[in-house]
Amino acid sequence: MGVFKNNPEEWRRLDYRILLNGWISLYYQQAVLKKDIDWFEKNNFEIIDFDCTNWTEIKIIHKDISDHLGFPQYYGESFDALNDCLSDFDISSSGLLIIFRHFQFVEKKVANILLDIFANNSRRHILFGEKLLTLVQVDNPDYEIESVGSCPISWNESEWLNSKRDS
Repeated sequence: MGVFKNNPEEWRRLDYRILLNGWISLYYQQAVLKKDIDWFEKNNFEIIDFDCTNWTEIKIIHKDISDHLGFPQYYGESFDALNDCLSDFDISSSGLLIIFRHFQFVEKKVANILLDIFANNSRRHILFGEKLLTLVQVDNPDYEIESVGSCPISWNESEWLNSKRDS
């Protein structure tokens, strides 16, 4: 059974529009991000919000993710362990929204690995009718990151044009 119905009302849903282009959406302006988070709150998504300002070391990243997501004590603090725990993560019927704020502080190689793991697990969960979406906020309107989960990371629809990200 699909997670959406094939009708125009469903096509207007924010989660549908994000999933249509991948599993991750990029944000610059806090007001645009807040508007979208409000939509997810109204639609009963579980929301887990990370501040990545201090994510300068892998150990810090794994501890923060483990603490926020409630991983078991035996979590191995590696990318393989993160992938394993996310694949087994229990997602409510409405869905799970992961938010990474100030993501530009994460070293690009690590950022790409993290987002790839989240994208692949989003794809895995959707097979079971579970929605896992990731919103990535950066403080640089020119931020770019390589494709993950075989999909490019696109700017959200409100900031898709470069001119819409000008401060």
